[in-house]
Amino acid sequence: MTTALRTSGFDDALVASLSFERIAVGDGFLGELARLSIEYANGVGPATAIAKIPTTDPGMKPVGDIMDVYGREHRAYANLIPHMQMRTPQAYLNVSDEDSGAHCLILEDIGHLPRGDQHAGATLQQARSAMVAAAGLHGRWWNQIAQIDWLRSPSDSAAAAGMFEAGWPTIIDQHGEQLGPVAKRLESFLPTVGDVLIAADSQCQTLNHGDFRLDNMFFDGDELVMIDWQLIARGSGVGDVVWFLTGNLDPEMRRAHESELISSYRITLEEMDAGYVHLEDLMNAYRLSLNIYLCMALFGSVTAEETTKRGEELWERMITRMLDAYVEHEAWELIGAHDLDPEMR
Repeated sequence: MTTALRTSGFDDALVASLSFERIAVGDGFLGELARLSIEYANGVGPATAIAKIPTTDPGMKPVGDIMDVYGREHRAYANLIPHMQMRTPQAYLNVSDEDSGAHCLILEDIGHLPRGDQHAGATLQQARSAMVAAAGLHGRWWNQIAQIDWLRSPSDSAAAAGMFEAGWPTIIDQHGEQLGPVAKRLESFLPTVGDVLIAADSQCQTLNHGDFRLDNMFFDGDELVMIDWQLIARGSGVGDVVWFLTGNLDPEMRRAHESELISSYRITLEEMDAGYVHLEDLMNAYRLSLNIYLCMALFGSVTAEETTKRGEELWERMITRMLDAYVEHEAWELIGAHDLDPEMR
């Protein structure tokens, strides 16, 4: 820790002792967090820091390994986050042994800032800040990612089709009554997932955060501070928008302000000479993506074996919110339309 802090600008720090306490249990599904309390023998440094390691949940750890989430976050902090326009915690230590699957991040503690609460749902101002921040992330890297060869693309996740189909009987067992007639719609979508993801590869333009939700967001006034870059990937950006607006806003809030928020996102991108040229193309991508992201939420809810009551309730609330958006947008109408060719800037 002394070495990490000294290479992070705390030149005279000499750490005498460390203690830790687990935090955010049940909030994150692919990683585990602890708050470190730091005492110094000499010099000054942060009183606390956040340590992050891979999850030990036997249901989610194999998913994290298959998706390379731990290596991705390590490479993101090493190569991309220092150049972000979006604000993120400083990394004091970023170590990775990809052969053994061991990874560790020691991050700036931003726990003094108000944190988003996905369970409670976004306020309108939080949603507005999130859309501006998403556009800033996507616009900054628009058409600037071809040389980043380690970024995963949608087609790299084509195995998701097999995971969804394998988990479908369990999903129906646990959520069939809640899904009602939508279950048949999604079942018809499953065989097309691989084709959708492969087709989306041709639309990759920028960086996607990949888990753009309130529990990963802190707010310094109206400025968003983003954590958790395990799912960073190439994409068109629309996935971040869908995951946030449909999974983080209560239905009444989303219905009242969804158009305004999508418009804000699109206009901010346009000002950066990025994004979809036509609103219709953006909305078609939004509706098609709802099929994938509702399946992801359902799959996540039945594979997370160890979680808290809040974690269980959060999955249920996400699914309820996304299901409402899915039905309102009649997203099943886009099943099979994976060869859409939107005009991009």
